[in-house]
Amino acid sequence: MVDAAAGSAAGRSETARLEAFSDAVIAIAMTILALELRVPILEAVTSKNLVSAILDQWPSYFAFALSFTTILIMWINHHARLSLVDRIDGLLMFANGFLMMAIVALSYPTALVGEYLNTPAGRAAAVTYGLAVLATSAAWNIFMLALRPERGLLRPGVPPEVIATTRRRVAIGFLIYLVATGVAAVNAYLGLGIMTAMWVFWATFAYRALNRRERWSADATSLEVEATSPSDG
Repeated sequence: MVDAAAGSAAGRSETARLEAFSDAVIAIAMTILALELRVPILEAVTSKNLVSAILDQWPSYFAFALSFTTILIMWINHHARLSLVDRIDGLLMFANGFLMMAIVALSYPTALVGEYLNTPAGRAAAVTYGLAVLATSAAWNIFMLALRPERGLLRPGVPPEVIATTRRRVAIGFLIYLVATGVAAVNAYLGLGIMTAMWVFWATFAYRALNRRERWSADATSLEVEATSPSDG
């Protein structure tokens, strides 16, 4: 029992390191987005021209808000998923690394949307953004594949249906983003609008996941205490 408890503690230490690394990468990715919010350059420096130039940069503000909020919600979901994990292995580490790469890469299509959305190249910029989001969604699907209950990485007491439900929803999310990217090839604004609407889907999912965790975590803790307590015999 002591060895099992020590192994569990070591596993959670590795999980904590993985989450700390991911938190740092996500924080940097969110910060990079702000670098695309640039001070407008004026030919004639007047208040009217400055206000006009600021308003003309609305695609940059939209792209920043879209990506920042998307990453924020992904961070919350990432925290909720890792709270289910008792230990990590190679597949989970690589899946997490792929997810981090996809999140960091969002800064590039964000810049494209900010620069070209209201130009004749707007559809190409929106499709590029959609492809980047698709890559992120694919990474989430691989991440959840690594968390299948039969792989033995989850904390005691985690209901298998939690993982099954999450896997279904990330698969549905991938399909919706695929449709949104196709729509963006025809209408950039509508395609990006669908991607923006996904905030509600993922935010609601994250909120419910965190609340669900609270319900079963107490039972899981009780199971661990029982497993590490010496028997009366």
